[in-house]
Amino acid sequence: MAGQVAGSHFWVGPGTERSLTPSLPSSLVFLAGVWVGFAPYVLHYSSAVTVTGSDVLVALIVSVLALARTIVPRDWPLFSVANAVLGCWLLLTPFTLGTLFGVTDPRRAVVDDVVVGALLLALGGLSAYLTYRQRSVTRTARER
Repeated sequence: MAGQVAGSHFWVGPGTERSLTPSLPSSLVFLAGVWVGFAPYVLHYSSAVTVTGSDVLVALIVSVLALARTIVPRDWPLFSVANAVLGCWLLLTPFTLGTLFGVTDPRRAVVDDVVVGALLLALGGLSAYLTYRQRSVTRTARER
């Protein structure tokens, strides 16, 4: 491809060779977002309309934000912060929206939302951290 350095990789950018860039955690957040959207139907807890609606809405928002961060990893670090906040929401969803009502086996919904919420929180935070770290390294290199 024109304009790309030979041997560069989508997740490894110039000046950060062999280092993790924000695209990798953002792409994993995208996959987690897709999972959150399908999980109520795959794990058969879609009878809880409130939880299913919340999960699908979070999945749409997370997937769009994570896809944008995957494509343009050095821009919009607040998208990753938003994904981390949505991860916190997923952590709290089983306890605030009444997951236990209307679900045959509430453990599936609780475990899924808590695990994926923790992943979104950790990976979204990591992606934002890596972006801000790269920006400070780039800024320091320019000042020299």
